Amino acid sequence: MNISSDKKRFTEVYNKESDALFRFCLFRVSDKERAMDLTQEAFTKLWVAMCEGKAMENPRAFLYAVTRNMIIDWYRRIKAVSLESMYNEEEERGFDKADEHATRQIEISSDATRVLEVLNKLDGQYKEIMYLRFVEDLPPKEIAIMLGMNANSVSIRITRGIESMRKIMGFSKKDNE
Repeated sequence: MNISSDKKRFTEVYNKESDALFRFCLFRVSDKERAMDLTQEAFTKLWVAMCEGKAMENPRAFLYAVTRNMIIDWYRRIKAVSLESMYNEEEERGFDKADEHATRQIEISSDATRVLEVLNKLDGQYKEIMYLRFVEDLPPKEIAIMLGMNANSVSIRITRGIESMRKIMGFSKKDNE
């Protein structure tokens, strides 16, 4: 590919995926500025990969895989910070103003808020898959590609994640029958 076709493809991917990738980051790190930085860095890595001529069959999967790894690395780095230094830092800078657009999207329905709370309570093996499936509306095959799993394992975790959410919310299968 030449640079103009790379630029066109990159722009299409950016326009299509940037908001969803930002929400993915924001959901995982709960910090607007950090989420914006991670999103920008992921797209920078995509651009570099495209310019280097790497085969890019599924740029969306590439972005989510890169972003997921960057989030993991970020959590590993901050894990070493002591609680005392975190407390002092929060005292000095105060709280960030909530992003009104993101807040409005979440508050559209009290049910959606409750579901997100329950989603946060899920075991780690279900949490990310459930988020990608039901918040980002990705099919199990694409989730499998992003996470390096097979589609059957993803489907099983989705089913078990739904069961876990029902238990957390106080519903059981018997109530629905």
